[in-house]
Amino acid sequence: MNGPVVDLVRVRNALAKLDRLVAEHPERCNRNGPKWADHLPELDKLTMGTPVKQRIKDYRARLRAKGYKAATLYLPAGIPDRLAQLSQQTGLTYGDLVALALDCYENQTPQPDTDKEPTQ
Repeated sequence: MNGPVVDLVRVRNALAKLDRLVAEHPERCNRNGPKWADHLPELDKLTMGTPVKQRIKDYRARLRAKGYKAATLYLPAGIPDRLAQLSQQTGLTYGDLVALALDCYENQTPQPDTDKEPTQ
């Protein structure tokens, strides 16, 4: 190796220049301002957020409070893709799309008249 790895003279000169800058402009150093650790609880809330499992649990509780019930549907091939496409186009959830489809089906299908006596 030729020469020193670190030029101590240049390092001392640079530190001296930095010291002069700090002395001339102390407001740039923000020595008296708040430190990041002073607001650690708020930072934790912002950065960490709520765990995924808790968010899902809260979301399902909100749905139950609105009267929604959980159900499992087994759909024919291709229907989940159509359901996803409709959901994306309309902005409705899968459950809302299924409810809307049932409402439309019920309105188009004639209902049996339950007030009349059955004929023989």
